Amino acid sequence: MTTETSGRLRNRLQAELAAIAARLPTRDETLDPGLAGSDFLDVAQSVERQELASLGVSRLADRARRLRLALERVDDGDYGLCTECGEPIPARRLLAVPDATTCVACQTRLERDGLLEAAG
Repeated sequence: MTTETSGRLRNRLQAELAAIAARLPTRDETLDPGLAGSDFLDVAQSVERQELASLGVSRLADRARRLRLALERVDDGDYGLCTECGEPIPARRLLAVPDATTCVACQTRLERDGLLEAAG
């Protein structure tokens, strides 16, 4: 991978990471509003909103973690190589999923094997 390509990849990954960081709420934004004196439906709706917000934050944090790992792979020169077979991951896959660690064939196999293990 050329230095120019590596720089473009790094910039793209960093831009995605920055966009995720901007969407993550601050600690003050995640505090539970007081529900004293609220009726059951108000409390239930508030709990549901908090659970959905927590799930969203968890997904964003996981995505940020995967992007940071992708940046490390760029630095190590391993970005774009399948961790399963060692073959290059197609550019179209990396465009669609910049933090991909496997090629399509290996990812399909992993998902199929995971489904078989879960069913068995």
